[in-house]
Amino acid sequence: MDQYTELTRQLIFSNSNVKRFKTLGSMSGVKVGLDVPVGIVDG
Repeated sequence: MDQYTELTRQLIFSNSNVKRFKTLGSMSGVKVGLDVPVGIVDG
C-alpha cells in the first residue's frame, strides 16, 4: 500500500487536471491471473 500511496501522490494529487478519483481495493486472491482455460476438441 505504501507504493500505491506514493504513486497516487506523484500521478494524481500533483495533477491539477484531476478533480477527484475513487480507489476500490480487494485483499482477496479470488481473481488472480489472466489465464483463460481452453479445451482441445479431438476431431
